[in-house]
Amino acid sequence: MKRFSTLLASMLIVAQCTLFAQATFKNPILTGMNPDPSICRVNDDFYLITSTFEYFPGLPIYHSKDLVNWKMIGHALTTPESNPLKGAKASWAGQYAPTLRYHDGTFYVIGTNYGGAGTKCIFSVRANDTAGPWSDLI
Repeated sequence: MKRFSTLLASMLIVAQCTLFAQATFKNPILTGMNPDPSICRVNDDFYLITSTFEYFPGLPIYHSKDLVNWKMIGHALTTPESNPLKGAKASWAGQYAPTLRYHDGTFYVIGTNYGGAGTKCIFSVRANDTAGPWSDLI
């Protein structure tokens, strides 16, 4: 009888764990090339931006409600003027380590452009909506 009670208790624990387990996620949360992620929360929404190095358009922005399911909603740098890559050497130049922040109704992206058009600079763009349009480089 003791063995049966132990077996029954074990089955109940497994059933409860299965019933009440949270959905899991896989690492990385974004597949493919998405280095240097920066996440910003605004109310119940999460926004994520990543580096793009020498690729155009630059700095993809993703949206999620649960930090598990992400959808790309746009890019912060969508014009040749905002993403100056001319002269950038493949694999080491371009847009590095952006950060995405929100304050008082405006989204801000601050990042580093390294090597494009012979430049090395820190830049900023802003928008009222993460899907754009984004401002010119500051």
